[in-house]
Amino acid sequence: MLKKCSSLAEKLENLLSQTHSEELSVQKIMDHLADQGYATLLIVLSLPFCSPMQIPGLSTLLGLLILLIGLKIAFGHKVWLPKMLLQKKIPFLFLKKVMFYVLKIDTKLGFLISTRWVGLVRNRYLHIIHGLTIAVLAFFLSLPLPIPFTNLLAALPLLAFGLAFLEDDGFFILIAYFFAFICLLSFAAIIWFGIDWLIVWKKYIF
Repeated sequence: MLKKCSSLAEKLENLLSQTHSEELSVQKIMDHLADQGYATLLIVLSLPFCSPMQIPGLSTLLGLLILLIGLKIAFGHKVWLPKMLLQKKIPFLFLKKVMFYVLKIDTKLGFLISTRWVGLVRNRYLHIIHGLTIAVLAFFLSLPLPIPFTNLLAALPLLAFGLAFLEDDGFFILIAYFFAFICLLSFAAIIWFGIDWLIVWKKYIF
């Protein structure tokens, strides 16, 4: 069992129990999870896009938030978030969905994640590369494209980065870059060959 994942699930459960409305502001969510660090925010903001059931209209907002977190990881400066973003409302359903998947990761994938190859996670020069990669992936996530699975392509590596940072797992950093490569290759193919390429690709994969 992953202690930090369990702690995140408890934090989310506590936040949900204190909420008596159908929406929460970005500010309230970030304040509640502030002590958990940017790894937690990466997981919380990317997880919902890793499932087939998407929540419309959130990818642009959350993609921008993740992009700013990526710049924070790269350059170490305090993340400045526009007031307009902080006042945006997130559906209650979104957090319930996140908590469900955090618990699922903890129980189903916990045995795969551990503290190892820490240098790949904590090296300050690699941090710049990690942060910039996260920012690029977040940009792709934020694009309002009416194309199936494009959110998933960007969200999977972002989630892997979050788990790697959360547990200091260098192996998951490598997994994150593997998924990031697939994401970048797919978007390059979409730009070069058009949307029809993705539709054909989806038929072979799924």
